[in-house]
Amino acid sequence: MVKTLIMAGGMGERLWPVSVKKRPKQFHGFGSSLTMIEDTVERMGKVTDEVFIITTGDQFPLIRYYIPHFPVENVIFEPMGRNTAPAIALGSTRFEADDIMIVVPSDHIIRDEETFVRTLKTAISCAEKSDVLVTIGITPTSPNTGYGYIERGNSLSDTEEVFAVKKFHEKPDYETAQHYFQSGKYLWNSGMFVWRKRVFDRELAEHLPDLHGAMEKLARDPSKIEEIYEKLPKISIDYGLMEKSSRVTVVPASFYWNDIGSWDAVYDLMHKDNNGNAISGDFSLYDVRNCLLINHTKNSVGIADLEGYIVVVSHEGTLVCRRGESQNIKEIIK
Repeated sequence: MVKTLIMAGGMGERLWPVSVKKRPKQFHGFGSSLTMIEDTVERMGKVTDEVFIITTGDQFPLIRYYIPHFPVENVIFEPMGRNTAPAIALGSTRFEADDIMIVVPSDHIIRDEETFVRTLKTAISCAEKSDVLVTIGITPTSPNTGYGYIERGNSLSDTEEVFAVKKFHEKPDYETAQHYFQSGKYLWNSGMFVWRKRVFDRELAEHLPDLHGAMEKLARDPSKIEEIYEKLPKISIDYGLMEKSSRVTVVPASFYWNDIGSWDAVYDLMHKDNNGNAISGDFSLYDVRNCLLINHTKNSVGIADLEGYIVVVSHEGTLVCRRGESQNIKEIIK
């Protein structure tokens, strides 16, 4: 069977003061009447046989509120945050050895569903035919410095767009991002994966043996999940497995994709007025251009003589920063 694991335990700190612990970003909607987790569940339910969500106990009430019809037995709980490798490994314990396992984040915006489905079917076909770990790479539309990149190697199929992965690259500076963009050989790392469960288990045993062993212990005694999980290292699936395995392939994608990893990404997503402003909420403006303006309160906010800024007002706080520098929000939160 083809099944989906949706990762929904993140905090979305870079979208403070809207994304906060009591309501992280996946439970907000950006450019949609639905929250991002609702969109993700609906989208994946159309293309796979069963959907699971891995999250935290704190976020379970939000899942029940926003997707009340989602089966409770398909919600998997992490005892504590340990990054994506342990989360995916824990989620994989609910899959059978021959299942095709699709892993997607809950907080990405995807448009052009027809192209998305076609890309996903190519990735599924690849995982069914070969013992590989498939990742989906987004064809860049700009030299973006906010994403990691995948350098593709040789084509692996005469009939489908599937390539070997030459190397994963961290978020680059602007000059390097320009080189990546112009070369045509680099893709944005979407954080979406497809593989057969037994292939994932085998690669996990080779490259993250402690994590694989912990999952085997957990299978023998599920009651010890907290004791086992708290000893796991905090490690991403990219660093812990994908960058080390020799069995990684990439399927390039051209559908609209935005991981909403910053307020700059929200600005790119939203409709702009004639002055280049993306506005949500109550503002009184005079000579304001090329700004992202979001107000989640009932108070009106007045702004004059401002260009190229981000202003976000919520009941949790107020953010003001230059556009292009919203990645620095984590430093504020610290």
